[in-house]
Amino acid sequence: MNILITNDDGYGAWGIEALIEAVSKKHNVFVIAPDGNRSGNSMCIHLYSSFKLYKKGEQKWACEGTPADCVNVALKGNLLNCKIDAVLSGINKGQNIGTDIIYSGTCAAAKGAVIFGIPGVAVSMQLACENDSDWNDRSKWHFESIASFVADNLEKLCSLCRPASGGKMPDEKCAFINVNARSLKSFKGVKITDVCFREYTDDKAEISFKDGSSDTAECVFLGGEGESDQRSYSDYQACKDGYISVSRVIAEPCSANDDLNLDSIGFSL
Repeated sequence: MNILITNDDGYGAWGIEALIEAVSKKHNVFVIAPDGNRSGNSMCIHLYSSFKLYKKGEQKWACEGTPADCVNVALKGNLLNCKIDAVLSGINKGQNIGTDIIYSGTCAAAKGAVIFGIPGVAVSMQLACENDSDWNDRSKWHFESIASFVADNLEKLCSLCRPASGGKMPDEKCAFINVNARSLKSFKGVKITDVCFREYTDDKAEISFKDGSSDTAECVFLGGEGESDQRSYSDYQACKDGYISVSRVIAEPCSANDDLNLDSIGFSL
């Protein structure tokens, strides 16, 4: 298969390099990845504004845009001159579970793929110890283990996706696959999971006023660890228990009208 690999950590990040190496053994790999970290960009795209791409090697490009831009380039442009059969996004340095999925650039790339009609799989890994301070220690990140799982099971993972049919509305909601695991050399197994709800109680936006001005403020958003509440056997719990979590995630907007009754609301005109 012709596989596009992208991420949100940026071209050359540890996780994407491990995924490229593993998947290239069995498939024809193309790489279009952001030229820097684009974490938290979700589905942000450059609309009617240009951005540059830089050739990094045979079938490899770094992109000034976002993960969603990278998918657009591959699927809607003529840069690659071939049909892409699936999109892999990751391996993200850090988990993308539960509510994280909404913000994640990693997941956005997989989401964009299924909306455009091809399978999309997002892959993320978290340090084995939740309070581990060795975030920048490469020896603590066992990306190769999850990369091997994805490469060995790529066709199965793609079969679980529900891409749009020819880019048109499918009978069922479009869905991509979200894979998560702790940074372990081996796993107890694989679990099909629900997604947890993440409470970002320790996130903080720091506001400061510069040069004594009260008219201009500067903000820095500081993300925290977050707490995970579980509705059922969740992605969080599976990873904590030493398993690989595989979740099928709806990629398009879903209404929640089941408990709404127009007569009881009493809208006025």
